[in-house]
Amino acid sequence: MGIYHEAPDATPALLRPIVNTIIAETGAQLVQIYSYTTELQRLDLLAESFLPSVNLDQKNELPFIINQYMIDGGVFTLLENADLESTGFESGALFLLDVNGERIGAVGVFPSPSLESDEMARLMNWVNVIQALLENRILVENQAAAHTIQLITEIQGQNPSLQELINILHDSLCGSHITLCVMMLFGPLREDRPNGPFDYMEIMGSWFKRRGSGIGLGIRLYLDQYADLLTELEDKRVLSIPDFDSVADRIDPLIRAFVRAERVRSLVLVSLGTPERRLGVIALATSRPYEFTTSELRGYQMVSKFLAANAMARVLQQQHDFVQRARAALLEAVSDGVLMVLPNDGAASSQRAHSHVLTVNQSFSQMFKISPAQAQGLSLVNLLERMQIPEDVCRSLEHQWISVPARDTMTQRGEFNMVHPHGYQASIEWYSAPVYQEQRVIGRIYTFHDQTAENTAAKLRVLLIARLSHELRTPLTSINGFAQIILEQIGDDLPPLAREYTQIILKSTRHLNAVFSDIIELVRADTGEMPLNMEVTHLPDLIINVAALLELQHKARGQQLVLELDDDLPHVLVDPNRITQVLSNLLGNAIKYAPPDSRIHISTAIITTIRQLPTGAPPDVVIPCVLAAVADEGTGLLPEEAEQVFLPFYRGVEAGGGKVEGTGLGLTIARSIIELHRGKIWAEPRRRGKKGTRFLFTLPIMES
Repeated sequence: MGIYHEAPDATPALLRPIVNTIIAETGAQLVQIYSYTTELQRLDLLAESFLPSVNLDQKNELPFIINQYMIDGGVFTLLENADLESTGFESGALFLLDVNGERIGAVGVFPSPSLESDEMARLMNWVNVIQALLENRILVENQAAAHTIQLITEIQGQNPSLQELINILHDSLCGSHITLCVMMLFGPLREDRPNGPFDYMEIMGSWFKRRGSGIGLGIRLYLDQYADLLTELEDKRVLSIPDFDSVADRIDPLIRAFVRAERVRSLVLVSLGTPERRLGVIALATSRPYEFTTSELRGYQMVSKFLAANAMARVLQQQHDFVQRARAALLEAVSDGVLMVLPNDGAASSQRAHSHVLTVNQSFSQMFKISPAQAQGLSLVNLLERMQIPEDVCRSLEHQWISVPARDTMTQRGEFNMVHPHGYQASIEWYSAPVYQEQRVIGRIYTFHDQTAENTAAKLRVLLIARLSHELRTPLTSINGFAQIILEQIGDDLPPLAREYTQIILKSTRHLNAVFSDIIELVRADTGEMPLNMEVTHLPDLIINVAALLELQHKARGQQLVLELDDDLPHVLVDPNRITQVLSNLLGNAIKYAPPDSRIHISTAIITTIRQLPTGAPPDVVIPCVLAAVADEGTGLLPEEAEQVFLPFYRGVEAGGGKVEGTGLGLTIARSIIELHRGKIWAEPRRRGKKGTRFLFTLPIMES
């Protein structure tokens, strides 16, 4: 298949008779006319004429020689034998064409006529004509780009989105041969590192011929997979790739499949940015083999420069406004204590982790006896030292807060006790989260809530439930005991119907006892009353012990238990009995709900970064941590069931139909236990076309 050209350039046709005339009037053997694009550092042959005596080897060497003079050469250069030794010509005249100080092309005549001859005078007249034609060519090329820039300027006051800018770029500048047009910006954006290092490019605007506008917004392309392409693009500013298949293996498989769905054959990448700031990349592609012309590349680059300047102005304005907006956000704070911190931009590396305080509200000041004026500008470490809290609480908070940079996207939460300025023993719950401005993290906010009243009420509920359970258990114990005695001593003499009813009574009393026990466990866990006997533990050892305890159960159903445990996992500080309870519940559920003769997988892994977490993990997982997963080959959960399974008394279809026994509180208690250990537990819904349920939980790694 040949190369497709959308709009033929008329200039070469106008230049051909001129080069023929120059040969006839000057007695030259070879005349060449080149265009030159300074931004692309690209030399293109527009027209040439040569005598039959000139061989291809002679003229093919000339572009390399001429290109050396394009940047630093004067307007006229007389080439001698030493310059042209590889071409066989003894001399040559090189005319470099400029417009407003910008080099636009060159005329080469070989060999050169004498400087004092009439031929040289006629040649100079033709050079002036050629320059006028090239100037007109550039003017025509720039009209489309100028029109695009005008359209963008007209809507600038409306604060258009990047998607709207891409729509304008496509509608006004891209021909019908363009099948996709995408704008990607580098991220994450940080005020102290405007030029990176960046982790990804995020699609901020897109147009696809087959799918329309706005497809794929928010998709991130992580840069480690495109390092070589981006290095080449940064050097050239515009990178034309005539054959997409030549670079397909260097692209992420997901993106590669996405691009191939659009039948991309040729691609051009345009760097988006200024000399001071790297912003992103604009990608355009065709669905047919195509060689992008210099005219198109110049137009794309002109518009990209304008877009870059436009985006840069936005960034500078955002940097000017973000402190004021952060202060304004605090005015909306509720009665809880609020603390806002910002990163220490430009600080020494040893101090960067110690974010400084932007401001605190009055509730914070009253709670911790430090005024906004005293707090403002302090590092987090210095602020903690001045807050009226116990020493051990201060050290614990310092370790947790400093471990998370101010611009990190993760959330944190915790609880501590202190003597409130009003004199009572207070229980303070704190929560930390990133503060965003137009999808960019500019700092962190900490809130402090005095939950003493809630805790007191919760304890009263625990006492009430415990008392009720005790009162109800007494008659249940009697009923259970009498039913058991009847069955053991005179069960064989009972009529069949009486024996059946007595067995139902015994089973029901045992179920009610289990429900009461689970309710008490659940309430104690939710109110922090569940005692934890913490020990340094190796999680794989607990998993192996639980697997051994339940071996008879899974073998009775013909199930195979597959353990994929990492023996090198770091230790965790947990209550082994409680974590064993969680593991027993998860594995027990897998055995009960998975079909006979199926496989159950239990695996572990270490998580040190957010990227290592599975898709669907909660946003506030404490990292670093260990991850455990229990997966079966059952029917699986629907997306809406994945969260409901942790609700008290929730029963799935199979369990609700009486096929599987249980109180409906096991997973609720498991979640409470894991969260008491500062971990997270969640379920994954089944994927399309696949069965199976997978439950996962994390436990923070023991602090060294």
